[in-house]
Amino acid sequence: MAVRLRVALRKPGSSRVVETSALVNSGFEADVPQLVIPMALARELGFNVEEAPLGAITVCGGAELPMRVLGVVEVRVVVPDRPTGWVRAVAVSVGREEEVLLSDKLTDALGVSLVLVGAGIWRFADEPPDVRRRSVEPELWRES
Repeated sequence: MAVRLRVALRKPGSSRVVETSALVNSGFEADVPQLVIPMALARELGFNVEEAPLGAITVCGGAELPMRVLGVVEVRVVVPDRPTGWVRAVAVSVGREEEVLLSDKLTDALGVSLVLVGAGIWRFADEPPDVRRRSVEPELWRES
């Protein structure tokens, strides 16, 4: 198992909000809050994927994958028992990734603390140590 959160995503200034699951990936190191969003979700949010700058990202083992820098998105964690604030992050699309991935810096900015990663347990950093939240099921975004 892994830690997956329910998140809401929107482009700044847009009223269009999409909720989905997101995998917390502590190995996704970034200098700023960043997330990977699949191409199908990028289109749903209104990004013009074809016009996004094309680059490459180095992943585990030194392999390079094609990457498109899509732009800024606002992200918040969706939980039933408390409101959460919006955090700005840089959205990228990498290869054929079908799941939303949160970087280390975005995870911190969202105030998420990993408790038992293998068991899928997390909490907000400002919650008491005995609070345990469970991961949500993965949601994949596939191109049709």
